[in-house]
Amino acid sequence: MKSISITTYRGFSKVKGKCSLQELIGWVRSRQYANLIEKIGRLVSEGKTKEAENVKRQLDYFTVTANYHECRLAHSIAAYNDTSTIDIDKLREEELERIRALIEADEATLACFLTAKQHGFKILAYLTDLEAEAWRNSFFKTATITYDRLEQYHAGIYELTRKHYEKLLQTEVDTSGKDLSRGVFASYDPKAFYSAERVARIPERTLTIEAPEPAQRGRKKKKEPETGQTGDISAYTCMEFNKCLCSTQRLMKYTEGSRNSFLFTLGNKCFRKGLEESEVKRLAAERLGDGGGMDTDTPIGNAYTYTDRTERAEEKKKIPLVEQVIDYLNKNYAFRRNTVLDRLEMCDLSQTEEKSFYAMRNKDFNSIFLNISRQGIAYPLNSLKSVIDSDYSPEFNPFTHYFEGNARWDRKTDHIRKLADTIQAEDQEFWREGFRRWIVAMVASALRPGKANQEALVLHGAQGKGKSTWIRHLLPPELAEYYRNGMIDPANKDDLLLLSTRLLINMEEFEGVKTGDIAELKRIIGQENVTIRKVYDTQAQLYPRRASFIGSTNNMQFLKDYGGNRRFLVIPVKTIDYRTPVDHKGVYAQAVQLIEDGFRYWFEGNEIDDINTRNERHRMKDPLEENLYVYFRPAGEKDFEVKWKPAAAILATLSVYGRTQANAQTQQVLVQILERDAFGKRVNIHGITEYAVVELTQQEVSENFRKRDKGKEMDELPF
Repeated sequence: MKSISITTYRGFSKVKGKCSLQELIGWVRSRQYANLIEKIGRLVSEGKTKEAENVKRQLDYFTVTANYHECRLAHSIAAYNDTSTIDIDKLREEELERIRALIEADEATLACFLTAKQHGFKILAYLTDLEAEAWRNSFFKTATITYDRLEQYHAGIYELTRKHYEKLLQTEVDTSGKDLSRGVFASYDPKAFYSAERVARIPERTLTIEAPEPAQRGRKKKKEPETGQTGDISAYTCMEFNKCLCSTQRLMKYTEGSRNSFLFTLGNKCFRKGLEESEVKRLAAERLGDGGGMDTDTPIGNAYTYTDRTERAEEKKKIPLVEQVIDYLNKNYAFRRNTVLDRLEMCDLSQTEEKSFYAMRNKDFNSIFLNISRQGIAYPLNSLKSVIDSDYSPEFNPFTHYFEGNARWDRKTDHIRKLADTIQAEDQEFWREGFRRWIVAMVASALRPGKANQEALVLHGAQGKGKSTWIRHLLPPELAEYYRNGMIDPANKDDLLLLSTRLLINMEEFEGVKTGDIAELKRIIGQENVTIRKVYDTQAQLYPRRASFIGSTNNMQFLKDYGGNRRFLVIPVKTIDYRTPVDHKGVYAQAVQLIEDGFRYWFEGNEIDDINTRNERHRMKDPLEENLYVYFRPAGEKDFEVKWKPAAAILATLSVYGRTQANAQTQQVLVQILERDAFGKRVNIHGITEYAVVELTQQEVSENFRKRDKGKEMDELPF
């Protein structure tokens, strides 16, 4: 068997869809359900078992043993997986790891994980000993089986599996999971076990199940009164019935016109005594049925129905109003708080078509309020909003849900390199290594606060190569909402918030950024947090930086900062294949594994120097910098023509020959260039810094203009 298909539900009965057992184990290993599980643990430790059960009902529900079409009922069964669900519960904390090791080592175990309350294990097993195989062969001789026969088979194989694990673990199995339709709740267990090898060894079996007809709804056909045959009723029941009969006779007479009232009152009294309805009907028919001439069953049945309904209504009144609201919400909706976007999201469980979570609006609150009011629950709208916008709605991190919910990387296929090779760069090895580090840093930045991606990836190539399309395909459809196209304005609060609420920011038209904005952008790229005050908030909050930067440009020279450009990983590209589909799950599973393995996704030391050197070809040189090397050069140790000049004096020369403006701003730029390029310097007796330069003669300047390459003169002109 390649995989085991399991059914997912809206609530506990309506089928939502399906997934594989391997996917379920991946979700359990991730932190998808961690917040709910931790909340259940806190409530249990505080002795609040009822509240813990309410939270538990918010977890996703699955059936592994059987698959269903529409609902979790016999007539809707679709397939049988021939597996048993074993519950080990009430273990001491110090026993867990020992028991886990025994479970995982056993060949019958396909998967196992901690239960929602974290003090037991849920085991999914396929037993293969001689007794189990003999039981299997006795039932599966043909490809067709009735539902009743399937239930009989499952009960037997479950019993064999239960005994197997009780003997193995020397502990008692909770038999609540023995039913064919029994499901499992999701949980959180980073060590959750799954064996693809053992699943693959399960033989494929095509089985046609003859499902029963769905139960007919509507009025039940009125039964004839059951007269006589009361000898099997206990003496205690007969005695209590007689007491109720005498009590009723003291209130009224059993005469024409009042018989139904008499029987109703009698039934009411018997109900309150806790007598079985069927036995009361038989006794009433025998004593008061006039040999079958009087219908005593209907009044007695009405009394039981009405009294039961009335008492349930009274019990409901005793339940706190907020608990009634929560119970209704649990049955009809699912809520969560998106911690990245800081918003409430909901899913309407009553919808028949598959419905995903969506952002809540005021209209949704109003609709829920209307539905609750129709159920007779009088609860203020503002209070309803307070309930939903509280710890009742579990936290949901879409990045953690996606990245940690994928299947583990197989450590064989290099998915990241495959994606990198859809681009052919001028230096392919540098591109492969640079992209690997950048995309791993992107995932680390999303998952781990304080681990911001320190590099912005910039693709340089001719227009029309597909750079923007390739960039858009980097994110999977599940995370498309967290993609931003456009520059970030550091002065705009909404733009700054995008650093925390987006995963990827594509800086299109990168070459149009002003020099001052480049410096600010470099600061933002290195920023680990952003502190801003949202609209309507009373104080500023600290938000983790999650976004990574990428960009594209058609211009060769677009960097304008002469102080270094290590924050930009510029890749000159030749061709781009943007049509090949991206294996997002493989790429990001590999990235997550590399992070866990301690892969160094940042650059340091000589690597930073190499990036700065490579970026020089993409830097737009300042006219002052270019003119400096036309008329001067750094002085060497053996230069006799060395002159020690202040920056202002050098600038004065450049303003004459190079038409460069001489002011405080250009002088500051010149000083930065002289310092960056390590010109010799000293401080004179007046405290002024002087730089060691050699001023070129007019002849040397002219000769430099005529040089074709370093050390080579241009050919003589023909005129």
